[in-house]
Amino acid sequence: MGNECEFFDKIANEWDSTRTVDASKITELVKMAWLEPGFNVLDAGSGTGVLLPFIKKAIGSAGKITAVDFSANMLAKAEEKYGGLGGITFTVADIMEFEPETDLFDAVLCFNFFPHIKDKLKFMTRMRSHLKEKGFLVIMHDISRQHVNAVHRDSAAVKNDRLASAETVGGWLITAGYQVTKTLDAADRYFIKAIKN
Repeated sequence: MGNECEFFDKIANEWDSTRTVDASKITELVKMAWLEPGFNVLDAGSGTGVLLPFIKKAIGSAGKITAVDFSANMLAKAEEKYGGLGGITFTVADIMEFEPETDLFDAVLCFNFFPHIKDKLKFMTRMRSHLKEKGFLVIMHDISRQHVNAVHRDSAAVKNDRLASAETVGGWLITAGYQVTKTLDAADRYFIKAIKN
């Protein structure tokens, strides 16, 4: 974990310039999640906050976001960019040890982050404990699973961080006490929504 945190701390300043943000695709992914105005949302593995303005637009001024990342440098970038949106709490923490200070969440969003989690079943179980009844977890990427795995394969720090098929991840979610309501394992995106049973 330490090595990966160092890796992300080091590349925080360059991170946003290394990837293109496809706003229309991210908007579509967030729409598929069905966030509602006033929702309390956890952005797990927020990084430089790419998802934050899209969540904020969906949940409105009454909604709240908790952005959590283990890289202080990445999260500082997120706060610098989006702190002015209001209603966002930035928390430097390992998501596996994170304890919310607020109420339970309506939704946990995990965007371009899931492969970096070592114990995926434990993560799902922990996120379930942070969700309200009928709250949901969304795991999504704005590129294909094959693309994710190819990118990670070429980087020493994250070469073992793989994204499994939606079918496999869906099976893990059922084991962790969720009902899977939507999966998409497509040529240009990846999306799974699962509701707390």
